[in-house]
Amino acid sequence: MTAKDIASKIGIGIFVVAFLFLGLKGCVVTIWSSPKTPEIYSIQGQDGRVMSMIFLPKHETMIWHFDQANESAEGVLTKMRGSYGTHYFWRLWHVEGPGITFGYRIYPPDAEPVHMEITVLERFMSGRGNPGFPEKGDRTHQVLLFGKDVVKFQSMWLRRESNDPEMVQALLAKLGGSKEK
Repeated sequence: MTAKDIASKIGIGIFVVAFLFLGLKGCVVTIWSSPKTPEIYSIQGQDGRVMSMIFLPKHETMIWHFDQANESAEGVLTKMRGSYGTHYFWRLWHVEGPGITFGYRIYPPDAEPVHMEITVLERFMSGRGNPGFPEKGDRTHQVLLFGKDVVKFQSMWLRRESNDPEMVQALLAKLGGSKEK
């Protein structure tokens, strides 16, 4: 066997291994699971507006927007189901789902993308603000980024807050949710 034959076989071997790695890695799907106890994430803008997400058991999530200037509060109770993207190397991920044509993306370090299907179960609105959330029954798809103690929702990084069971129950009551969460 000549050096050329050996180099050819090594080249073919590397190609086959790379093809199998990239091809088969995309076949593994990891489903996002909701937390066992409520997890609160929020961000407050300089203008006093607050956006909060409260992840609940059973794939439910409350999303709230409070605007002091307009004395308004808007919230939705959603059902969120999703799957993690496929991580290849460095910060390169592949995310699949409705609305995604070319799913290869580079995400920030220590962030995992989850393609979520979000269905609005209940809706609450009070005050003078304009509605910004979808209507009850609407279904949307978004990529959320989960990191250590942060979640990126739309273009905002929400930080994890300490759990406040009384606040969670009060907000759930406004949305007509169960007190057994």
